Amino acid sequence: MELPAPQAGRSTVDRLLDSIDDLVRRHRALAAHDGASAALHAELIAAELDQQVAILRTMPRQPGS
Repeated sequence: MELPAPQAGRSTVDRLLDSIDDLVRRHRALAAHDGASAALHAELIAAELDQQVAILRTMPRQPGS
């Protein structure tokens, strides 16, 4: 999963938080639609978050972001 391209005035943290919100929203919708176990969706969310954090850690740190 790729992080969105930087937008003017938005920090990396803001973009990551938006991405996390989208991720949780998507898995909640899937769980409601397919009746899958909440534990399975929690595992999927954890795996995707782990991937996003790994990507974020490879990005150069910017002062004030």
